Amino acid sequence: MFNWIWIVLILFSNSLYSSDVVTWEGSEEAINRDIKLIEKNAKWDEGIISFSFEESGINEASIDCKKNKINILIRSKPEEKTSTLYHALFKMGFLFPHPRWQISPSLNQALHHCGQIYSWRPSFPKRGFHLHTLHPNEWVKGFLEGDNQIAEDTVRWLARNRQNVIDLSLLRPDFEMQINSLNKAFKLAKQLGISRGISLGAAFQQQNSYKLVPILNATTGIYDEKALINNTRMLGKKLDYDFMTMEIGTSEFTSMNYERALSWINIVDNELKNMGKKLFTKIHVSTNQVSPRWGNFNFLPRYASRDVGVMPHTVMFYSLEDNYSPVYGNKNFNHMLNFLREEKNKREVWYYPETSYWVGMDMDVPLFLTDYLRARANDMKLVFEEGIEGHFNFSSGQELGNWLFDWNVALLADSDLDFDPLAAIKLLGEDRETWKLILDFQTKHFKDNQLIAILSASNIQDELSSKHRIHKRWTIKEVEKSSLIREEQILRLENALAELPDISNVRNEELKKMLEINDLRIMHALMLRKSMRFLANTAQRNNFLDQAAQIRQKAYQKINSVIKLVSRYPESKLFEKDNNLTSYDFGYLWSAANLHFWKREEMMLRNDNYSPFYLNIYNLLDIIF
Repeated sequence: MFNWIWIVLILFSNSLYSSDVVTWEGSEEAINRDIKLIEKNAKWDEGIISFSFEESGINEASIDCKKNKINILIRSKPEEKTSTLYHALFKMGFLFPHPRWQISPSLNQALHHCGQIYSWRPSFPKRGFHLHTLHPNEWVKGFLEGDNQIAEDTVRWLARNRQNVIDLSLLRPDFEMQINSLNKAFKLAKQLGISRGISLGAAFQQQNSYKLVPILNATTGIYDEKALINNTRMLGKKLDYDFMTMEIGTSEFTSMNYERALSWINIVDNELKNMGKKLFTKIHVSTNQVSPRWGNFNFLPRYASRDVGVMPHTVMFYSLEDNYSPVYGNKNFNHMLNFLREEKNKREVWYYPETSYWVGMDMDVPLFLTDYLRARANDMKLVFEEGIEGHFNFSSGQELGNWLFDWNVALLADSDLDFDPLAAIKLLGEDRETWKLILDFQTKHFKDNQLIAILSASNIQDELSSKHRIHKRWTIKEVEKSSLIREEQILRLENALAELPDISNVRNEELKKMLEINDLRIMHALMLRKSMRFLANTAQRNNFLDQAAQIRQKAYQKINSVIKLVSRYPESKLFEKDNNLTSYDFGYLWSAANLHFWKREEMMLRNDNYSPFYLNIYNLLDIIF
């Protein structure tokens, strides 16, 4: 039976929202241990840096030096004292681009800041990262499978970059192992002043996600509320966390009974409030889930208790204000921006964009998409001006240069950086003008001229249905059949190749090689389409396909040189076949390392086989069930 009492109460309620996420001051003992690690990595003597705290309504750090010793006095609000301290270290020249990479000033360089006072002005009260452990990334092993060093490095990276919120996805397999592993990581997060969250589903079925209600109960309504309450209480007893992010559909593309879903939201909210925890719901951009009575299923939480927070989610490298964002059946994200504006004065709102998209879009092709820098910076500025309380970035992993996008988002929590899309580039000592030309090129060709739909890879859903594609595109099969589409794509690719920016001045070798791979992917896509001018199995077609294979081999050498150069998580087997807790039996960069999607397109054309299941690497049953 649906809980109609909840629905009636909420629909007629005019109360203001409350129940904020619990914040933590951070333990001075834990922070001091982290300072010692930073000193060790900088090859400084231990004990050069000391600190003290005074509670204040402002957030500022005073740096005082005596005999090459540095004392930092923090005057701040309790919840900002950790970030204010790390802000002082940032001003002194300590940078943390990646959890396993520290850039340090010399002691003499740091001493130049003696006598300075630095104010910490965060862009958002709540700022942090969702680590998407539904995908087989470094964080699965670190946070869920017990490799505590990966988790510890990541938590420290967040604190050092002045972030104060973290959450990640719980999975169904080996649940007790996940709980034990997470509690260790969450303990350190709390000690460093970071609020901890878990992401799961009410009845969310896809990709091994943990869910509160078994799918049979969810669809029939039998014992659904009992399971919901019992499992919510069980999690509260076993896991030390501060907030829950709940999916309300059975997948991100499929809804459930609207009244039941709304009742569940309010039931879980009530249970969590009794435990001193906060509930958020994720607001997807998927389409075709509309009720005449309730409207868009994804927006259903607008009718829930005002204590329920919302996380409006956007995907890929598109921004809230892009005119054209052809993903998940959308034209753009204007409706998400409108929802954000409508809800911001009714309940807590955290904007929830992403800096990588896994499953054939960018990082596993691979493509290095610099519009993540520009789109995320522009959106952060927009939601800051809208007065949104939180910015919560969704990341699928940080390897193959993707750390740059996450780091830039983290840096822009500092309002003094004025939402500069090239803030990280500048701090790395890169040539700003070179990178501006790279960004301008990709914005023009990859986004505005939609080369992204050519260079990224179609997935099974794109190939099975022309009406419900993850990204709007012509598949290889459709391009092969239409000379008009083929020639138009050839022209766009040739125009891009004629305007490739000069990347010779890019200093970071990892980023430079990833940009070179981008260029090779443009050439590869062009050769594939030129081959389509000729019939299958002819000498002319095979000549172009041979050229495509040669280009792929060059890219293969470059991607593997990147892996050898910066394989930061060998214990996670990110570039290999590997059993793990997710619904995938390989690391999330296995297909990038072997350029699977490039070769698949070649083989489709060589063998005249365009089946969505041809050279498929996904276990669809495991992903769905």
